[in-house]
Amino acid sequence: MATKTQTPSGSYTFRAFWAILLLAINFLVAAYYFGIIV
Repeated sequence: MATKTQTPSGSYTFRAFWAILLLAINFLVAAYYFGIIV
């Protein structure tokens, strides 16, 4: 908790990084899935 309030900008970049990472994995899985199906 203390580390979160200490660096608000760091948490924003951290959340953005995970959001982009999860989105990229989601597209990768979708492309793989549709590639196998079609």
